[in-house]
Amino acid sequence: MMVLNDENVTGLPDDATVDYVRTGPGSLAGTYMRRFWQPVFVARKLEAGRAVPLVIMNQKLALYRSQEGKVHCVDNRCAHRGVMLSTGWVEGDNIRCAYHGWAYDGTGQCVEQPLEGRGFAKNIKIGGYPTREYLGLIFVYLGEGDPPEFPRFPEWEKAKLNVGIIDVRPCNYFQNIENYQDEGHIWFTHRGSALEALQLDKLPKLSVERTSWGLRNVAVTPDGRRREVLFGMPNVGAFLVEPHNTKRAGEEHYKAKETAWHHFAGWRVPVDDHSHLQVHTIGVFLDEEPSPEVIKRWHDFTEADEVGHDIARKILKGKLHFDDIPKLSNHVPMVQDEVVQVGQGIIPDRRKGIEFLGASDVGIVALRKLWVEELTALKEGRPLREWHRPEGLVPAAGG
Repeated sequence: MMVLNDENVTGLPDDATVDYVRTGPGSLAGTYMRRFWQPVFVARKLEAGRAVPLVIMNQKLALYRSQEGKVHCVDNRCAHRGVMLSTGWVEGDNIRCAYHGWAYDGTGQCVEQPLEGRGFAKNIKIGGYPTREYLGLIFVYLGEGDPPEFPRFPEWEKAKLNVGIIDVRPCNYFQNIENYQDEGHIWFTHRGSALEALQLDKLPKLSVERTSWGLRNVAVTPDGRRREVLFGMPNVGAFLVEPHNTKRAGEEHYKAKETAWHHFAGWRVPVDDHSHLQVHTIGVFLDEEPSPEVIKRWHDFTEADEVGHDIARKILKGKLHFDDIPKLSNHVPMVQDEVVQVGQGIIPDRRKGIEFLGASDVGIVALRKLWVEELTALKEGRPLREWHRPEGLVPAAGG
């Protein structure tokens, strides 16, 4: 493995011609991202017989669950007059346009046109995309041809409960990916949060190494405490969070003891160039099957915190102070991260002479090098790496 530390962080490659920020259809980074399965929705929130509109990488989609419970994803535009299919009806395994009744199956093939002659429908097809439900999330493959092997997380499958959570962050996805590599920010941004358990008064030594999946970021404090965050190309992160293990005040129904650190896997999925989905699946390890009350508690915890978004906006406008976050929000680390990421600008200016990277930015340097290498290879038509997370490649707990 290649190891980078604060002694060999030298300049970044000249990536002025490699744009890893814009991911719309036809863009270089968008073409690369579409080669991977992407999570786009929380599975439990898509009811049978319902459709929802989505925008992923500037691409308009209709996600729907058939009457039998199967999930489908098609372009959100009827080929007839361009009406959003998500406003129509789900009938069996098909979705019907609300304008003139054209119906499409899950592959995007038009199967019925009530006001047209027979035989016309077979010539009409819109985009249809493979889907997969896994660990509480719905994944979609938006690339060309057959999808790659679906990436499984066997360690998460062993948890008694897996909970999906999706939130929208109003900035470009890449600064949130960079946040995965920025272990140094933990010791400042997340003061006043549950991460205080890492003893944030002891500044760490930072290093990063390449793996078969992407990167391993390591922070070691002077007293030997070690925290790791794994990054998987192109936009996945994995980390562990300390379990609660004790009954909370006022929650007499909480009986199942948490037996291991919570496993977080997260994706940063572009909505467009100016916003992205922050996606997590949380593996919760318990000593017994979770009761309905425990499941509800976790579902309530994972609901998007609109109060938190409002706090972040007010801090950025100078109406509140950063130190007010722990007193006002139930999702302290998320709000703290939103403030510092959105505060960089919707798309930060990363040009040399504007941005000055230091020794603590080893992870940022390593990430950008990976992206430049991969996008340059794609642009030149050379083979790309086959990224793989072997079972057992999980981050250290941080204790």
